[in-house]
Amino acid sequence: MRQVMTIVGTDGSGKTTVATELVSRLRAQGVDATREWLGAESYLMAPVRLGLRLFWQRRSRESQPEQGSDYRDEVSGKNALAARHGWASKIYVRLVMADYWLQLRVKLHRNRRRDLVVADRYLFDVVVNLALALGWSVAQAIQYTQTQLWRFPMPILGVLVRVSPEVSMSRKDDIPDIEYVRLRASYYEAIALAFGFSVIDGTRPVGESAAILQRMVERQLRTPSVHYVHSNNEDVGGADLVLVSMAEHMRKWGDGCRAMVHLRLPTRAALAHADAGTPVAISSFVRPQVSSGLVGVARLILGGPVTVAHFWRIFGRERPSIVHVNDLYDFLPAVAARLRGIPVVFHIRMIKTGRMRRVFAYLLPRVATTVISVSHAVRQAYSSAKSPVGGSLVVHDLGNPRLVDHTESIAEPGPRPAGIPAEGRLVAMVGRLEPWKGQHVLLQAIELLPAAVRNGNTFVVVGGRVPGKEKYAERVEGEAQRLGVHYVGARTDVPDILLAADVSIHCSVEPDPFPGVVIESLLAGAATVAVGAGGVLEMIDRPEVGLLYEPGDFVALAGIIEALLTSPVCPRERYGAAGRRRAQELVSASVVDGQLGSVYESLATGSSQHSRSGLSRVSGNPEEAA
Repeated sequence: MRQVMTIVGTDGSGKTTVATELVSRLRAQGVDATREWLGAESYLMAPVRLGLRLFWQRRSRESQPEQGSDYRDEVSGKNALAARHGWASKIYVRLVMADYWLQLRVKLHRNRRRDLVVADRYLFDVVVNLALALGWSVAQAIQYTQTQLWRFPMPILGVLVRVSPEVSMSRKDDIPDIEYVRLRASYYEAIALAFGFSVIDGTRPVGESAAILQRMVERQLRTPSVHYVHSNNEDVGGADLVLVSMAEHMRKWGDGCRAMVHLRLPTRAALAHADAGTPVAISSFVRPQVSSGLVGVARLILGGPVTVAHFWRIFGRERPSIVHVNDLYDFLPAVAARLRGIPVVFHIRMIKTGRMRRVFAYLLPRVATTVISVSHAVRQAYSSAKSPVGGSLVVHDLGNPRLVDHTESIAEPGPRPAGIPAEGRLVAMVGRLEPWKGQHVLLQAIELLPAAVRNGNTFVVVGGRVPGKEKYAERVEGEAQRLGVHYVGARTDVPDILLAADVSIHCSVEPDPFPGVVIESLLAGAATVAVGAGGVLEMIDRPEVGLLYEPGDFVALAGIIEALLTSPVCPRERYGAAGRRRAQELVSASVVDGQLGSVYESLATGSSQHSRSGLSRVSGNPEEAA
């Protein structure tokens, strides 16, 4: 079995009929395709389901002996039962998934020599059943699907056949009631959006729908696939959010690519991918943490080979055209990809020093097919006479779409979000609370300001705590309170805060590779004050764009802030327009998408032999396939 595609939808949508017709058309083209019902059947779960059914029927008779109940009432009763017995629900879920995994293995194994399995239902249908039985929200159902997806072949194409509940009822006489269809439809619609499914109208003639799907299959088989990997942390940073934009853009750039993102933890970044329609798989694997000392080294030694084997199996099953790892510490999946002969794009977003820099300078050219640095400063950090990394590409990160697409005037500050005081001009610093981000430098500078300047304006620190750095966070919060600085914690409305800010401060005490907050501040039109090191020097390349000072020099920073806050000219009026233009030159989609797309085209062409399957026998103009 070389590839799987899936067709899902509510009962009565016509998915089985159209799947059968699609297989017939593909076979006529010489493709060894088959339709397989891949919903959940009860084998291991048969006695459990029987016991639950008898219990539920008895309970229903006792509670409503003379009345029927609609489907919503039945679902509510099951949800309440699951809520009361949480431990049993967890066992139930594990048994259901074990049962499904075993039967799927059997069905796919018997079709192992096929070119294409057209799956009538799939994992997504199983999750819908679980969600309705256990009372999961749509978001919970999506997140659970993400945690299970890596265990199963990722479909090259997912299709939702959409019909109205009324049409379903007219086509099937065994549906409990219309509420049954409406409830299920709401989950299918959400899953289709979250995992990038195509949607077709189930009321079309079957032949027409099958022809549409045939063209989709042919297009997907010619499209390179990119498997993104990021060993993310609990805290969501710039690398997480940039990956969301990058995967979404590459799915849509030019002829597009089939993209899948593999994460380590189910953070809000996974939900952001779902909002963008990019499929996400989440599984536990080792992220090297050298800052953890001997514990981190031991974890790497013991768990590293397991992680490599984990991805070696996944890449062998999925056969992506390209594996794109999103950060410096994602080298274990990169090793697995190279062992499989898959081209690796290695994205570098960190500047390491000392021995670690030498280690990665040696490692990168031996693991990566192409190295992408987010700035010239990053590329230079790993360059040496003995290393070809210096000849690799520099591709700046995409800008925050909310700010890139902002069309209103930036000459004046925007409205201040809730929780941000209105007094005077607004000075904001955005960044996670950890020592190298330098919040303490800002606080030292604020303490030097004249009382009238400090008390007549609003200073805000935005950012969440970082595990293991709690003492620093407590110190920052305490000092902020003493100085009258407003610490507002992690926020989801950072773009709005920057649009409202007169001045945005960057204080990193170590070279920042390509600080997203500086780009976002420039895009928002805030007067941007940043440390003159690392990637910042590529952003603020001339005086009219923003202001620079030496790392840790809080005396110089205090002087700059005082001058901006006491100037009769609005800081935005002086720096906003030039700063926004400079940021757009660096991070606009028209520039970044083209650079990444060119890399993918080159690598996918070189790896076409690796990803080619028997389905390549489908030929001809796809627009004529109908």
